[in-house]
Amino acid sequence: MSAGAQLSTAVSDFVLSASAVLAALTLWSLSPVGSAGFLVIGTAAGLGVLRFLQDSPSHTLVQAHQSSAWLSSVLGTACISAALHHKMVAGHSLWTDYRLIASAVLMTVVTFLPPQVSELASLLVSGFSVVSAGILCGMSGNVAGVTGAVLYAVSGLVIGDEGTFLSVPRVDLFHYALALGNYAFYSALT
Repeated sequence: MSAGAQLSTAVSDFVLSASAVLAALTLWSLSPVGSAGFLVIGTAAGLGVLRFLQDSPSHTLVQAHQSSAWLSSVLGTACISAALHHKMVAGHSLWTDYRLIASAVLMTVVTFLPPQVSELASLLVSGFSVVSAGILCGMSGNVAGVTGAVLYAVSGLVIGDEGTFLSVPRVDLFHYALALGNYAFYSALT
């Protein structure tokens, strides 16, 4: 990857991190679980900034970024989805939320799974969190939540993070779409 692509990716990761950390800080008293989800995402993107600002990042930094990015897709999205459910459904208990339980189980067993099974399980847990958030928000008439779910889904399924589109690295478009999704989910939770 060229230095220019790394700089553009550092910038897009910064925008993603800023959108998530800002949401986390302002939501803390209103929705601690949603705030935690945004904080996980913001931390992963912050590590991405540090990684892509360097020509030769250390193996430790690359591993930390990859691991935290995985955690943000599994736990971050589950926390945001659970927070939306908690807001919109009276009496919903976060202690028994199926998305949070699935994330906890996956985080516990992931090292014991074959790589293909681990990847599929991760995709299912994060995908289910996003789809359930979109359906719940749609049923509740929360347009911002539906928009957030669509942007998250489009970023992963359509944009992706490899290659380029019109000479722009897809990973940058992926980050910007997630940042917009963060804003939409934040709006849905406030």
